[in-house]
Amino acid sequence: MIKIGRVTVSLEMREIYLDGQLVHVGSRAFDILELLINARGKTVTKDEILREVWPKSVVEENNIHVQLSALRKIFGADKDVIRTISGRGYRLAAPVEESATLGMADAGAIHAGRTEPGKLSGLPVCHAPLIGRDAAIAEIGGALTGTPIVTLLGPGGIGKTQLAIAVAAAAATAATADVEVCFVALASVERGQCIVGTLAEALGVRRGDGADDADGVVTPETVVAAIAGRKLLILLDNCEHVIESAATVCELLVQASAEVRILATSREPLRTRDEKFYWVPPLDTPDLDASSQRILACASVRLFLARLDALNADFTSERDSLDMIATICRRLDGVPLALELAAARAGVFGIRKLLSEMDDRFRCLTGGRRTAPARQQTLAAALDWSYRLLDETERLVLHRLGVFPARFSLDAACAIATCERLSRNEVTEAMVGLASKCLVMTTFDSTVKAYFLLETTREYALCKLYESGEADEVHARGADYLEPAYEQRYTRGVVAGAPGRERALSSIAPG
Repeated sequence: MIKIGRVTVSLEMREIYLDGQLVHVGSRAFDILELLINARGKTVTKDEILREVWPKSVVEENNIHVQLSALRKIFGADKDVIRTISGRGYRLAAPVEESATLGMADAGAIHAGRTEPGKLSGLPVCHAPLIGRDAAIAEIGGALTGTPIVTLLGPGGIGKTQLAIAVAAAAATAATADVEVCFVALASVERGQCIVGTLAEALGVRRGDGADDADGVVTPETVVAAIAGRKLLILLDNCEHVIESAATVCELLVQASAEVRILATSREPLRTRDEKFYWVPPLDTPDLDASSQRILACASVRLFLARLDALNADFTSERDSLDMIATICRRLDGVPLALELAAARAGVFGIRKLLSEMDDRFRCLTGGRRTAPARQQTLAAALDWSYRLLDETERLVLHRLGVFPARFSLDAACAIATCERLSRNEVTEAMVGLASKCLVMTTFDSTVKAYFLLETTREYALCKLYESGEADEVHARGADYLEPAYEQRYTRGVVAGAPGRERALSSIAPG
């Protein structure tokens, strides 16, 4: 955190607080403030601002003045802290005070806008309402009262992090609550050994406190000592790439203290003792024959329209437009990240153009928030993150499952994916892995369990299949196994569409 007079700035969360209260600021204004802070009192030229803040646009200089005016309003009586250097640029004229770790009380006051000490630690503020998740928030909150570890599971982009933040915020602000909430982001943690240090920092433990080892590294024993006597809800976000270490740490914490609850988000289960899973579903999508009223009532449509509204994009509620939006929401499986990327595209090119691009979604759905993690800036990147966590057998099986445009049985999966390179047992084990990692979805068809891929996952799998060079062989096995009517639909819908998928390959980074 960085303090400039009465203003506190979090560069990581891209948030500004005035006297502990969150202040709204546009992304361009924040970019300029970040440049000024990083300049350490040196002058930032106008050309530097234009190049860094508007890298792909040609804008006039008065755009800088507009953003600086917004910043100076935040500083109020201290507006001269941003000094204009005539003919050159701008600089910060006040000392910048850096604090690597705020105390628990300070973090709680800043993020919750309240003065009670120790309520929230680094919990991101969600300004937009969470659409379609009210029941989930209540259910997960209830599960945490009786279970020490609750893991939110789901594919990339399903909204696990935002849902977890909403649950944690509700737990901390409940009238009867006496709980500290500690947010621990693991996405940038590259090695499992670093989890303890990251957790310790979030809990306010510094090197040298307690039982650090000889190299000054915070030990698990130090973290256990730090949670003693505290009623804690720890939110561990993005565990899947360090899953084994995350599971070990979670068990250590809940065994050390009965007052600790852990809410984890992951693309696969931690598989710890006393863990309860909550599968985060996609937002509901309209039926094919839904009325206009029912279309507008669906959470996926409401999210799409909310993102369009935030972009000041024009929208008409005519039946034709609603039908196109309903189709887009269905084809994107009600996945929030995909819907947000789609809305950004529609805000520029219109809904009809967006719908025509759905067969090439990995090329067109790339307009994620500039400040979002890389894995959330494009649709392909969200799947790349999961794909890199698969072993070689799981990847091969996933490629081949892309030929199924609808539900399929385990026998069908084995018939298509088994070959001289993979035995039936290996395919079955890979199916278990893909299902646990939320790439293969499961459902019950009467008394038999069936499997399916979300449409975007299937498109991704097909792109990888074409990239692998074994597409013809898998197509042939599909034609031999699948019934004639299925084969005809497959031939029309998949093989005929192959050129479009080949174009999409260029937009998917090799995993």
